[in-house]
This record gives sequence, C-alpha cells and structure tokens, in this order.
Amino acid sequence: MKLRISLFLAALAAPTTLISAQKLSEIPSEFDQETRCGATIEADSGTLIVPSSGQTIAPGSLCVFTIHLQTTATFRLNISSLNISGSQQEDLDCSAASVRIYSLTNLVPSDNIEGYTFCNDNPPPAGGSLFLSGNLATVIYQSSNESLGFTLNFEGIGFQPIPVTHESSYSSATSGLIRYPVEGEYEPNRVTTWLVKTSPSNPNLKLDVVIQTADFEECPNSTPENRCLCDALIIYEVSAIGQLTENQRVCGPTEEDLVLEGLSPNIIVAFFTDFIDIEGQGTGFEVLYRPSSNGTTTTSVPSTTTTPTPTTTPPRPPPSSNYTTECGGLLSGTQGLVEYKLGESVPRNERCIWTVRTPYRSRIKFSMIEPTTNDPDNNVRIYMVYSTGNLYEYTFPMHRPSEIIMNGTMAWVLFQSNSTGNGFAFSFTAEPDFDNSILFYEDFNEVVSDAAIAHHRFPESGPYRNLEMSTFVFMRPTDRPESQIEVNITSLLTETGEGSRCRDVIHVFRLLDYNSEDVFNPGAHITGLTPDAGICEITPSYPFYMKAHGILILFVSDQQGRSDGFELDVRLVG
Repeated sequence: MKLRISLFLAALAAPTTLISAQKLSEIPSEFDQETRCGATIEADSGTLIVPSSGQTIAPGSLCVFTIHLQTTATFRLNISSLNISGSQQEDLDCSAASVRIYSLTNLVPSDNIEGYTFCNDNPPPAGGSLFLSGNLATVIYQSSNESLGFTLNFEGIGFQPIPVTHESSYSSATSGLIRYPVEGEYEPNRVTTWLVKTSPSNPNLKLDVVIQTADFEECPNSTPENRCLCDALIIYEVSAIGQLTENQRVCGPTEEDLVLEGLSPNIIVAFFTDFIDIEGQGTGFEVLYRPSSNGTTTTSVPSTTTTPTPTTTPPRPPPSSNYTTECGGLLSGTQGLVEYKLGESVPRNERCIWTVRTPYRSRIKFSMIEPTTNDPDNNVRIYMVYSTGNLYEYTFPMHRPSEIIMNGTMAWVLFQSNSTGNGFAFSFTAEPDFDNSILFYEDFNEVVSDAAIAHHRFPESGPYRNLEMSTFVFMRPTDRPESQIEVNITSLLTETGEGSRCRDVIHVFRLLDYNSEDVFNPGAHITGLTPDAGICEITPSYPFYMKAHGILILFVSDQQGRSDGFELDVRLVG
C-alpha cells in the first residue's frame, strides 16, 4: 500500500460549486443564490440570459461569468436586450448598475485591457456587433433594485489551428490556497482561471495575496516587453461596481515571494500557457489569499512573514480519503474515522501507523469510539508532531470510550498488539482555531513489501518550499513481523545560516523493535535518531543509514531560503 497527499486546495470551509454550462438557463434550480450568480460557459457560440428562468438575483449582487471559446478565437458580441436601470437619476458612468465585458489575455499590455461597459444610460449600439480579441472573456453584471436583466449573444469568428483547453474554478471563501499543477509540470496550450468572489456581507473586506514558487517557461530570446507573451500568471481585481483591473502579471521563474496587500475581495487568477512545451521547465505556482490585516495599499516585496490561513476552492484532484479500514495510511481533512478490524480478532505483533493531518488547524480532538480489550500490551498511541521535531505522546485507554483535544495540526497514530485482542475505531475532528505557522505540506505513507531498492526524492522536482512541514513513513508489512525497513539517506541539501547553523532540517525517528527492546515502556515506542535540532547535510561518503520496523522522517523549512531537499533509498530486509 502506497499513499501520498500533496496539498493543492485545503477544503476546510463550506464546499463551493463549480458550474460549467452553455446557458445560464440550464443551471439546476437547487444551486444557491451566490453560486447561481455566475457560471462558466465553454462553447464557440451561445446566448447568456440573465437572470435565467425562475431566477431572482438580489440587488447589489455581482455576477461573474467566464466564456471560453473552444476552437475559435475573437469574439463577436451583441446585446439583444438590456434593462438594468440603477436608479431614477442619470447613471452615465454605469456605477449604479452595469454589464461589463472584458477580454482576459496575456497578449496585450496590462494597461490596455479590452472591454465594454453598458447600462441604460450608456446602451450598446442598436443592432450592431462588438468585437473582443482572444478566446477568454468575462462578463460582470452589477444588479440593482430596478434591474430586469440582459441578453448577450456571442460567437467565435476566427479559427484556431491549435484548440486551447480550458478549466475554471470558483470559491466564495475569504481565504484559500491555489496550487497548480498538483504534481509535475503544467500543460501547454491551456487557459485556467480561478474566481474568488466573496460574500457581499462585509463590504470593507480586503484580501492579501501571496504568489509563491512561481516557475514558468520563458519566451525564447525574450525582451522585457515580450517575456510574458508565452506563459503568464495574471491577478485581476473586480471592484464593487464590477470594474476589472489587472493588478499583477508574473512570467518566468521568480526567486522571491510576491506579496499583494489590500486587494478587492473579488479577484480572478488566470494562467495562460502557449503551445510550446519545453521539457524540464514549468512547474507552476502557488497563490495564497486571506483577509488583509495591513491596510489597502498594494506592494510587491519579498515574503518574510507568516502568511495566509488557506481554506478552500474546489479541489483538483479530489480530496484525500478521511476514512480507512487499512493498517495505516493517510487521513486528511477536518474530520476522519479509522475502523480497524471491527468485530474481528487482532493477532499478535501487528503494528500500524496512520498519518492524520488537519490542514491549518491548531488543535485536534481524538475520540476512541470503539475500544478494544483491556490489555495494556495492545494500545493506540497518538504522537502529535511539531515543527521543532518534538513529539507529544498520549495513550488511549483501551477499555472504555474516551476523547482528548491536543494542540497541533498533524499526528502519527500508532497501534500495536503484543497479545490477541479485538479491533477498534477512533475518529478525529479539527477544532475551529487556525494555525498560520505552516503553509505547505506533503505526506507520504508506505508499507514497504519489496526487497528491491526504491529511490525517493523530495521534492520530486525543483526546490522545496518555505514554511513547510512534510512527513514520510515507511513501515514493514503486518504479515512479516520479523522483517525490517532499511533506509539510506544518500543526499541531503537544505538551507543553512551563519556558522553552518541549520535552518531547514530533517528529523528522523524509528519504531522500536519488539524483540530487542521493551517497547511497552512509556515513551519508548518511537525514538529519535537525529539530534534535537535536526540535521541539514550529510557527506556522500557517509550516508545516513538506519534499519527498524518503521522509519519516520519529518522535514521542516523556515520562512526564507530554499534548497534541493533530500534523496533516499528504501527496501524491505529479513
């Protein structure tokens, strides 16, 4: 069994819904008001009718639609009906109610966004066509008390020799993390957008946005003027009246984090890639956003402070499982359940480790809901794991239901049997408090069943990230109690400070053997193999070698500087 979690979008708030449709009238009626006030349209031609049949749009709403042309480029548009009067007074600037249409593209300068604005006092040309370049457009509708809506017709008129693929996501959360792609390199010839449209209940809300680990292919022989014409990430702001402005454009690899403070509570993140695919380049980006705490100005500075509390957007790929009946594995989310051999007999010498992660939460409640027999040699122990390398241990009483709340965002849960007994079940639930000290993680949990050497590199490509806490567990199979895991760390290169002081480190632990040591003494189950401060380098002539029933590795990075990480070889022996 091999499991891995890579953080993309941590689903910690109410789930959001991504709508993909050709007509707004096709949206099912069960969608809520906030979600229905906008849609993704993927077609080369169509009609957008707002509001749709039977729909009521609350006054003051901002409805954001994205239109992706599939095989054509350049929009021809016309508005066949428009009645969105904002008030009884004249509204020549369309600030009270409006329909605004913009082209989203990296092929024009940031100060030259193509767009149109219409309202009753500034209507579109009667019977005339409008044109917009590119294959992606956004339509932003600001409603009012008197709004009756509009009808927009569109078609693509220019053939694209290489059709562009599209994907759009939506979130109403006020904080979140976007990681793209989840693994490997991003795809060429693609447009991907993320709409963050928060609730209008807090009109004074501002967002801070952090762009990290940006690594994009650059245009060959590019100049400063055209280096963003190939692959580029653009952050757009949508104002309270629906005006779209470009805040930041990023292209090529970046060395420092980019912090944007005091942005509008409604933003569009758009990523454009050309059809050229240069192997070994282009690992993508991470964008974090949260409510601002530093005013409303926008600046670009290196990130040196602990930043957002990521929460939600629709995950891609689907979120990891939070339920298992297996002996060990990964569980991630705000709650989860382990049911191990319920109603069955558990033999001697079983050992299972589950990695439990509640992303960005500061406390976890563990509950033993189905205890096993009252045998002190059979136990479930929780090890809360901290970025300092410390482990805090708690042992569940196995003769009665119980629960405990423990500080931390991640734990290793160990079950071990030294006598026969019954199965058990425990659950975990994240407490509502957030922890901003860790922004990134990857969790790896493997039962090693092969004597052949398996090579692992972390991270798989590129440097690791700042403010990261990642974990790696290698266990022997339950049906081979005498076997052991052999691990060689062959390469370790992390950030060091003055006097070679370690800044980013690994902590290595081992699960003690049954026969060679008394593992049932308190605190004697998992023990550290590295110094309390961790280690940050090894020499090629002296790799870090270890052998045990289980090997656990914790990687921790601080908020500045990055390096290559580590490599190791793993196999089963005995």
